[in-house]
Amino acid sequence: MTGSDADKLAAAVAAFGQAATATLNNTAITGEPEDQLRAPIVTLVKAVAALTGLSGQDIELVGETKLSDLTVRPDFAITRKGVLIGFIELKAPGKGADPNKFKGHDKIQWEKLKALPNLIYTDGNAFSLWRDGERALPTVTLKGDVETSGKDLAAPLELLDVFTAFCGWTPIPPRTPRQLAETTARLCRLL
Repeated sequence: MTGSDADKLAAAVAAFGQAATATLNNTAITGEPEDQLRAPIVTLVKAVAALTGLSGQDIELVGETKLSDLTVRPDFAITRKGVLIGFIELKAPGKGADPNKFKGHDKIQWEKLKALPNLIYTDGNAFSLWRDGERALPTVTLKGDVETSGKDLAAPLELLDVFTAFCGWTPIPPRTPRQLAETTARLCRLL
């Protein structure tokens, strides 16, 4: 990453923080905290995707994509140049990005979503990348709080690693009979 990329990442996270804090703290009317992250996340993902070598037009976020087979609806399906590459699941600020710690509805939802091969969980403060139910990279926690920091919200450079891995994901064909069996088992669970 160049110094310029670090500056662009800092600017993208500051803009995300400013938009999210303003929306989450709107005094005129309140909405569900998770939903208030939607528009800021779209802007953040497009800005950070550009730092991974893609243009903002290469990445599209499609909201509330229903996965009928799993009877679950991730907040966003993400396409790269028109091809589905993964999903993003938003949680209310403060819930964290480790679905293994969730309870109730969120835990039931995780049991379904963990079959997905490329998934980011975020509560706006932390970001984690999951592949087939396993954490792919360490969780990245932003510096500050999405609810209060505004433009002072900052991210460690590892946030770019999460998005680079996410945006660069391509299906990996099984190479051994065991890998084929594991992949097939996951697909059977989806069906």
